[in-house]
Amino acid sequence: MQQEFLILADGAEAANGKIFILGGGVERYAAPSFDPPAPLQADIACSVLVEWGEANRTFAVELKIVDEDEKVAVALEFTMESGRPPGAKPGQHLRTLMAVRGPFPIPHPGGYKLTMELNGVVQEPPFRFWVDKVQQSPVVPR
Repeated sequence: MQQEFLILADGAEAANGKIFILGGGVERYAAPSFDPPAPLQADIACSVLVEWGEANRTFAVELKIVDEDEKVAVALEFTMESGRPPGAKPGQHLRTLMAVRGPFPIPHPGGYKLTMELNGVVQEPPFRFWVDKVQQSPVVPR
């Protein structure tokens, strides 16, 4: 089994064998403050290809958001299982599409990467993104 793709998006939903991605691939975000950690308003969209012989087995999945110093900001752990759908051909890779809804807490500005591990094996490539601190505009009364 292997990661097929892994990205951040403004919105993502997996349903009925499809993944719906809105604003996918965004790599730069902004937040006015990081105390408390800023909510990253994004969803995770990903796909895993499962080999024919690995179908109907449970796999451990770990998604992490890690900063430039390799400190984990977010860690999500869950299991997945891919069955063989009707009409699948022997030897065919089975695509499993997943969406994980945000927001995710980001502790400070800087560079981050989103990574996936499948049964403890780090998948490539990670999805890299940046979060900048921006000044809030003062509210002007009307």
